[in-house]
Amino acid sequence: MSKTASTWITYEHPLGERIRTVLRLEYYFEAAAEALQGKRVVDSRMAVDALLGALGILDRGDIRSEFIKELDRLAGGLSRIATLGTRPEDEVADEKALCRDLLNRIDAAGAGLGQTLRDDELLCAIAQRHAVGAGTCGFDLPAYHRWLSQPHGQRQADLERWLDHFSDLRDATALILHLQRDTAQPESIHAEQGAWQYRPPFDSRPIQLIRVQVPTQCPHFPEVTGNRHMITVRFLHQPDTHSRPALAQEDVPFQLTICDL
Repeated sequence: MSKTASTWITYEHPLGERIRTVLRLEYYFEAAAEALQGKRVVDSRMAVDALLGALGILDRGDIRSEFIKELDRLAGGLSRIATLGTRPEDEVADEKALCRDLLNRIDAAGAGLGQTLRDDELLCAIAQRHAVGAGTCGFDLPAYHRWLSQPHGQRQADLERWLDHFSDLRDATALILHLQRDTAQPESIHAEQGAWQYRPPFDSRPIQLIRVQVPTQCPHFPEVTGNRHMITVRFLHQPDTHSRPALAQEDVPFQLTICDL
């Protein structure tokens, strides 16, 4: 069966804080890009919310340093893959060069990541009210209300300009997750009575990401817990929104990908 979006549901579980941050940024960048395709005022609101969400992540710790470390680590992992000969040499060389290029671009940025957006008066005003329930209503932020009342083309230009400030970080996020997802192969597994455990070998590389794929018609969803010593996948069943999820009683077949580049 082909693992297309229409036949499989993919669940991902990060096993480290760095990859967790990258996944959250991917979520916000994809949400912003998708909202930019719409012309309604609500689409512009959704795009601004996503941009502010990404900006909030950048305020937590030294994201620049974390991305530099991750890109450098991945470049080393690609060097190891090149010696194994499991992927085309030119493809690995291109990916390694892209890692180094993005590392240099992020390291060379003059200001802190997202600093230009923090200096934007309108975005700053929206961000201050963003965490308050319905805090961006027209009576709270008349400047925002006026901006939302502008023609779609003007709003689109501002949104594209704001999103463009994340271009290097978006490229790095896409590359990091592409390498994790595409350098590992899925394995067919059966979770006996809805549960499956795996103990990684002591000398194995640290696992970065667990990917669980189940057919769309499967009535169960996975709950993944794990660390470097043990990974557990439990399949739960929730027949309706009023019911509490319960552990599956039957065997559940699924595809498992362990991403450890």
